[in-house]
Amino acid sequence: FFFDTSCPWSYLALDRVREAAIRTGARVIYRPVLVDDVLRVANPGFPADRSEPVAVRARYLAKDLTDWARYCGLTLRRPRPWPLRAEWAQRGAVVAVELTRQAAAGPAAYLTAVFAALFADNRDISDLAVVEGLAASVGLDAPRFAALLRDDGTRLQVEKNGVELVARGGFGTPTFLVGSDNEGGDLYFGNDRLPLVEAALARLAGMRLVLPGAHGA
Repeated sequence: FFFDTSCPWSYLALDRVREAAIRTGARVIYRPVLVDDVLRVANPGFPADRSEPVAVRARYLAKDLTDWARYCGLTLRRPRPWPLRAEWAQRGAVVAVELTRQAAAGPAAYLTAVFAALFADNRDISDLAVVEGLAASVGLDAPRFAALLRDDGTRLQVEKNGVELVARGGFGTPTFLVGSDNEGGDLYFGNDRLPLVEAALARLAGMRLVLPGAHGA
């Protein structure tokens, strides 16, 4: 699961990809990236402010985001300022994965807190103090989190994840690769592709899973 905590579509996908994994007996591997760096390489024509230049499409995309937030039961407001580079939050996601390696829920509490801070409460997740405060609020070991957050290896891991995403054919967030972690994987882009992701997970698990709208099951 390649994601950026400044990406609203990644926020919408967070719980849904975990639920799909639970239903199919799969495991989510979290890969925080900096989406602006990915876009710069894989989609250099994409506007730096992530805007949609076609007015009617921009209006529809705003409606689509509202519809999905309602569907997912999430509060989702446009942050100010926007967009922002969530480097500390993304480094924090790498650390949260490490500190929750033995926990069943993994880094979900940290990620939920960070996404909600930005999109529900309009807090600045590019601010180091905000990120450390959110980590402490969900029970992560504050001294270890602070030390690992500043470690150069953590920064490099975020960069490595972005390079991996582009190398595997990705061009934005959220992106899902279904399959063995050591193989190329079957790529799906976008929150709305999660039914296809779940169907692919079910096939790999040898499950007969019937989803709404599925045919030939």
